[in-house]
Amino acid sequence: MMKKLVALVAVLALSGCAKNFYTLEGVKYDTKEEFHQAVDKMNTDAVNNMRPLPSPVTKKNLIIAFPSPAAIYAENISRQTKTSGQAPSGLLLERMENVSKANFATSKVFADGVQKRGIYASLKFLEMPSMTVALEPSADTDVLYYSEPAVSSGQWFFATQKHGKQVFGYDRSGAGATAKVQAFTDAVLAQAIRE
Repeated sequence: MMKKLVALVAVLALSGCAKNFYTLEGVKYDTKEEFHQAVDKMNTDAVNNMRPLPSPVTKKNLIIAFPSPAAIYAENISRQTKTSGQAPSGLLLERMENVSKANFATSKVFADGVQKRGIYASLKFLEMPSMTVALEPSADTDVLYYSEPAVSSGQWFFATQKHGKQVFGYDRSGAGATAKVQAFTDAVLAQAIRE
């Protein structure tokens, strides 16, 4: 009985000391607040480094759509449950919630960069309720969306009425958010000019 009590106290003591930490760009953050502040600063810096065009290159509109934070979180829970056989709880659940929010923010920064660059006459961002996203373009509106129907299947798509749906590729080799957002906006600019 004493061994069981000592083991229980040890488990309780260790679980009381357990806490989440997060990493971003190789830096460790001990609290979710510090982590989200770092994500926000990284994204703000990336957008601030975008140089607006003198005027839009097209009179068309652009819709950019991406799964919402709630959709990302729900999918992460579902995938974890399928992988481990049980629903996540405790610290893992907290980590999943914060990482889902950060994943959304580090993707939305692409839309923010495109908007600041001023490539299209107008830009609308949509938060979608599912990981499987699909939108149709119209004569005056192109669409750019991210869809991830299964693990490791995430892909950006660009669709126009003239050219239909295409895989949207951009240079991902740059280090840091600023380089990635610049490459993404350059690829959007190339698509807009092509039309």
